[in-house]
Amino acid sequence: MSNSEQGDFDSRYGVIHMRNPGPRERYRNVQRYRQSTGNDIYLQGPAIRALKAAEERSTPKRLRRKGRIEPIRVTGHGGRDYDYQRELWIREPGRFANPDTSQHVEFLACDFNVPWYRPIRWVQVRRALKAEGFIFSVPGELWHGSFRKGG
Repeated sequence: MSNSEQGDFDSRYGVIHMRNPGPRERYRNVQRYRQSTGNDIYLQGPAIRALKAAEERSTPKRLRRKGRIEPIRVTGHGGRDYDYQRELWIREPGRFANPDTSQHVEFLACDFNVPWYRPIRWVQVRRALKAEGFIFSVPGELWHGSFRKGG
């Protein structure tokens, strides 16, 4: 994210806040979403609403008719605080982003658990996430999605 992308931005799911660089307290709109798998995901509210919509969109109709929603699995918890992201970056700079540019620090990014054994499911999940405002723009990281302004 460039410095010109700082501020508050509208999305179809509400206002997202982008304040990088630098450490700061969590945004007031960071929420916890406990998936049916038991995993807790921490993202800004609009990103959580978009993730839930993508889960519904990507769930097969036969399951939706039974009232079930198939979760989109996330590795870790989505958002990360600045200090933790900095620690990861120092330890493995080729693998983790600088905390001053990371969308994880903005609580707008997730590393999705790509089900390589279910490639059709992954295509459906990515399509649903993109339709709800996530982008996949990190080269070589098919699993990294960020919720963006306008999403």
